[in-house]
Order: sequence, then C-alpha cells, then structure tokens
Amino acid sequence: MKDNLVLNYGAVHSLIEKKSEEVINQYLKGERDEFNYVKFDLYETPISNAIEEALTLPFLSDKKVVHIKNAYLFTGEKVTNNINQNVDQFIDFIEQYDGETLVVLDVFNEKLDERKKLVKTVKKNARLNKIEQMTEQEMKQWIKSYLNEQYKDIKEDALVTFIELTGIQFNIIKAELDKLILFIGDEAVINKQDVKDIVSRSLEQNVFLLTEYIQKGKKEQSINLLKDLINMKEEPIKLLALITSNYRLYYQCKILANKHYSEQQIAKTIGVHPYRVKLALRMVRNLSLDRLLSTIDLCAETDYDLKSSYMDKVLILELFILRI
Repeated sequence: MKDNLVLNYGAVHSLIEKKSEEVINQYLKGERDEFNYVKFDLYETPISNAIEEALTLPFLSDKKVVHIKNAYLFTGEKVTNNINQNVDQFIDFIEQYDGETLVVLDVFNEKLDERKKLVKTVKKNARLNKIEQMTEQEMKQWIKSYLNEQYKDIKEDALVTFIELTGIQFNIIKAELDKLILFIGDEAVINKQDVKDIVSRSLEQNVFLLTEYIQKGKKEQSINLLKDLINMKEEPIKLLALITSNYRLYYQCKILANKHYSEQQIAKTIGVHPYRVKLALRMVRNLSLDRLLSTIDLCAETDYDLKSSYMDKVLILELFILRI
C-alpha cells in the first residue's frame, strides 16, 4: 500500500522531522502511545527489527506507526558499526508491503543514491517527499503562523530584525521563537525591542557581521566582536574557517552576478540558501574580484599560521583582521 510507506528526505534534519510529525499526526488523529507508535534508529538497530514490527498487527490500538529514523541505507553514507543490515530483506519488504501500519522513513540527506536497487525500489513503491529548505519569505510566513497558533503576533520590523539575528536555520528560529513567547508572557504582540532584548545572534550571523565590519574597515568593532566570540568558547580555527567560507561565497556570488545571474540562479548554481546569497550580494556590491581573491589568499596564510605557529591564536586572528 503505497500511501502507508512514506520516505522523507532532505538536508535539514529539523524540517524532515517536522514533515514526519505532520504525516504521523494526520494518520493517527490522536495521541500516540507505546501501542500505536514505535521508533527505530538504523544507526543502532537492524532494519529486520523494524520490518518485523511493521508486519505485526496493532495491539490495543486500531492504527500503528513504525517510524524509522536515520535510514542511511538509501544514501551513499558509510556507517561503521557491527549491525548487520539485511538490504535484500528490506527490498522484498518494500516491494510486497500492503499492510495498514504506516511506515515512515527519515533520510537526513539531500540526495538518495540512485544507483542502488533499494532506492529504485522505494521510488516505485512508496510516497517520497523531498524536503527543501524554506525560502526567506516562507520562513517569515511560518513564523507568523507559529505565533498565531500561540495567539501571538509580531510586528514587521521586529520580524526583519529577528531574521537578521537568527538567519534561516529552522531549529535556531524555533528555539528563539519559544524564548520570545516565554519572554513576552501575556503580551499579544512582539515588537522590535523584545527581539533585541532576548534573541541571540546565531554563530553564522555573528561571523557574517564580523566580515561586514572587516570589509567596512571597522577595526575596533571587528576586534571586539572577535573577542566576544572567543569568550563564547568559539575556537579561532573554526572562526577563520567560517570567515574563509564567507569570502569564498562572496567571490562566487560576485563572479556570477557579473554574468547577470539572479539571486535564485546563483543560489542554485553554488548550492546555498538564497538568503545567504542575498546577504553576500549586498556585501560585494562595491568590492572587486581582485580584493576578494587577495583576502582569500590571506585567509589561507592565516590558516597556516594558526596550525603551525607558536604565537597566541587569538593574536594571529586579530593581526589577520588588521591586515585586511
């Protein structure tokens, strides 16, 4: 029964989990318990256990869900454990399954390995949902809907500030929204000051702000923000890697923008979220390719210094910022 075999896959874990929850809740139409919901993790359990459970009739319940997480067998991921996964049995199960129990598979990967017989079989016999990242507009709409469910609303300038602080990672947005809801208590509307008071800037957004300070020559703000990140226990090597990643993104965006690619085309070409492209294009508007390339070279030199020099690593990063 194709409708009762569902595979959700994509790059963002939290969005896949959200989709699976929606599918499961729609099927059960009520509270789940130990009789109508059974979960397996293929990193820890043989697929044969899940198959056996799926083929067992529900007990003390009219319906049952078998939820299989980390279904890596559909990808090219290599997993080193002592668990024997019987892929042939899994293929036979998918081909022949016609039960009433809902089987939900979570694959935390944006691509399935199309070469595998298992993937070809599941595409013929199951309902597949590829979970794409939300666009900035979709994320804003989801935020408003989520708040409305809690009988809350958010002002437009507060929403813009919220996204600037959190970025577009769903799990971070959800956590910060829950903090905001607790913070405002009985108040019905979230304003910009509420967001500034309670929402933490994500690491990704902090590093973007740091590169913005660096490019605008705001040395003092750059050094102060760097020190704040170090005080938050972020490693200098990790911070440089994120800075370098940003500059590579800026360089790629600049090249494609010069070829008159749109934001969406750039995002698809280099495989990043359109929101990051939007921020990058805003940054590189007045920067030359030569300057971006020289900064990337300086990032490589600094990376070598961090890994080979006996100098203080924070000092090396500070000198790097002052040299740009």
